[in-house]
Amino acid sequence: MATLTVYPAPTGEVFIGGIMSEFWYTEYTMSKVYGYWHTEFELFGGLHWFWLITCAVFTVAISIVYRKASEKNRNRIRLSMAMFVFLFEISRIIMELITDQWHVSSLPLQLCSIGVFICTWHAIHPNKLAGNLLYALSLPGAALAMLSPSWTMLPLWNFNHLNSELGHIVLFSYPIMLLSGGFKPELKELPKVMAILVGMCLIVTPINEAYNTNFFFLGDPYGNPITTMCTEIFGENFFVIGYAILLVIVMAIMYAPFEILRRTSQSA
Repeated sequence: MATLTVYPAPTGEVFIGGIMSEFWYTEYTMSKVYGYWHTEFELFGGLHWFWLITCAVFTVAISIVYRKASEKNRNRIRLSMAMFVFLFEISRIIMELITDQWHVSSLPLQLCSIGVFICTWHAIHPNKLAGNLLYALSLPGAALAMLSPSWTMLPLWNFNHLNSELGHIVLFSYPIMLLSGGFKPELKELPKVMAILVGMCLIVTPINEAYNTNFFFLGDPYGNPITTMCTEIFGENFFVIGYAILLVIVMAIMYAPFEILRRTSQSA
């Protein structure tokens, strides 16, 4: 395993001869250099709003383009978006290894990182299960990440900042784009989605406990606003119960309209 080298304050130079530019710093390195509570931009400050507006504009634009595109061009759009986030994710891992910043928390085991591979799977082989996974998990996960980013300690001109923002924009817009093209989430696929989610949680939980990581936000009861709220209601030992309740509510809101439309069309 690569060990983390704590670098001195940024010098503005490229990573040559042991000196690394802040452009390559990860969240983990930034926390070691500047402290855990260091921030480069504020929630719902100017930079945050810039990315939120960019996400909204891109989502609307790509959805309109996709809706009007031929099936051949739709395939190209899906593959282009999937390859973009896939290569970004792989390049992130390679960068962290090359710069000796790799840490267990760098494993692609967060929900959105897994969403990158699901997105790639769907782009190569469109199918109902992958589509529902993206709609039910990646869409709300990316929305939460964009609204409450965990990379506020990274400056704009930073590889992982750009990677996180652009990657989450694609993960958010991709399933909405599919909806614009006629994709309809199906309630009968939801048990499979939930089973996969539970399976992923069972995989990351022992890793969180062994390495003090926070995959799926299951390791830190105060890891984000959602876990904090659940912890305040249910306590540190049972905040996952709040997760489960919120998950049921979110899934009901997301799937109810499509199920109502399906049953209405069948009875018509």
